[in-house]
Amino acid sequence: MTNAASKTERKKELDEFFRILSIPLLLAVVNSTFFKMAMAAFTGTPKMNGNLVNVTLGGHYIGASFGFSFGVLTLLTYLWGRPAHLYINKPEESLKAKIRSRLGNIYRDAFAMVLLVQAVTLAVAALAPGTVSRAEYGAAGVAFLAQAALLVVYIDAHLSKQKKLMEALYTPVELSRLRPGFSLPIYVRIATLITGFAILPFALVYLVFLNRVPWDKFSGELVMMLFISSALLLNGLSTIYNGIQLPLDGLIAKMRRVAGGDYDVRTRIYFSDEVAYLKAGFNEMVDGLKEREALQDTFGKYLSIEIARELIKNKKVNLGGEDMEAAVMFCDIRNFTPLSEKMSAAMLVEFLNNYFHYITPPITANHGVINKFIGDAVMAIYTPLLGSDDYAADAVRAAVEMRKALVEFNAAGKTPGIVDFGIGIHAGKLVGGNIGTAFRLEYTFIGDTVNIASRLESKTKDFNTDILVSGPALERARGSLGGTFKFEALGKAALKGKAEPVEIYKVL
Repeated sequence: MTNAASKTERKKELDEFFRILSIPLLLAVVNSTFFKMAMAAFTGTPKMNGNLVNVTLGGHYIGASFGFSFGVLTLLTYLWGRPAHLYINKPEESLKAKIRSRLGNIYRDAFAMVLLVQAVTLAVAALAPGTVSRAEYGAAGVAFLAQAALLVVYIDAHLSKQKKLMEALYTPVELSRLRPGFSLPIYVRIATLITGFAILPFALVYLVFLNRVPWDKFSGELVMMLFISSALLLNGLSTIYNGIQLPLDGLIAKMRRVAGGDYDVRTRIYFSDEVAYLKAGFNEMVDGLKEREALQDTFGKYLSIEIARELIKNKKVNLGGEDMEAAVMFCDIRNFTPLSEKMSAAMLVEFLNNYFHYITPPITANHGVINKFIGDAVMAIYTPLLGSDDYAADAVRAAVEMRKALVEFNAAGKTPGIVDFGIGIHAGKLVGGNIGTAFRLEYTFIGDTVNIASRLESKTKDFNTDILVSGPALERARGSLGGTFKFEALGKAALKGKAEPVEIYKVL
């Protein structure tokens, strides 16, 4: 892009900023009109002498003319907006920072400039022959109030439509955060608008009629004042809609998206008012929800998403530990040690990840919860408290589907040899709760039911089968399973650590 084209592009980006700099003309018109109308209301004689207001008290002339205020305001506005003019020719970050600062404090700076013009006007009048009357001071105050109201309407009208300018000055990340700056509260802006262009004109009209000022003394100023007030009131209503109603409507729509699970939504912040604080709070809330979702997702990868959800809800799972009815499944690879010796560490991890990728989906598909991975083994829980009402039957169904998944895994050729596993299933009472210290906890399941399931998995080698189900588990599952699966009774087997033998069955 050529230098000339770059300058043109920068000027286009800052076009909304330069529009704000056109305000001296309007301020001068409002200043002159309201000053003259106030003088008519206070003294009854707003006579003209060129561009000066003839106050007739001692022949004194005050310098509150259109030309004088316009000239001083134009000079101050140019100095205020000079960084933008310089930036077009020389796009330095320091100049961009000054433009940001000017924009962030535009209300403060604009009020200061108008106050300075009024002060200079009165100072010039005070230096002229004669004295400045109370009426002149009062009229200057009225003019200042009208100009202050104009500033609020004019600045709000421009700032509410400055999308392109803000995108040029700030990055998307910066636009999603609250930025420092001086801003007027919404109620002050609305009150200023009503006071400046509804209450103040009404009060002046009331005074001129109360003081019986002749119609020809103020008719021109009255028409101009009413025209300006009406136009600015309508503009102010439009600004309230664009600066308050539209952003709130947009925020409500984005809240609905968040409620639907879309955490990538953001809202842009252009001002530093109450709406900006509301938007900043919304963005922080979305960031927190997104972080929580990521945490929950990560938590689910290490344990199970079901347990993660229950721990967050803290409704079903008692964090202090509770008794529950459940079926426990242990699944372990046969002869894993000699198999692992053929692989490097990286290959071994990749192998296990591929293996679990195949055999774990049936667990969750049948309402099971993966409690933990222990090397090449996986421990799963089926319990009504975590969504498995038919827990024993769900465990058996999952085991049979895992058998089919293992066949697919071996057929995929992702292993140096044929992989076999053993699965043990037992049902009964167990305890679920947090085990550890206050600094590090693990939600797990303990009890005799867990131990028996683990022992059954070890016994699959002795009975040369891949799935063993205990008598208590099959008794709970048989009603739901019906004739879906066939079982072969293997008698009672003595298990390590158990005084009584356990009746076991293999799944054919």
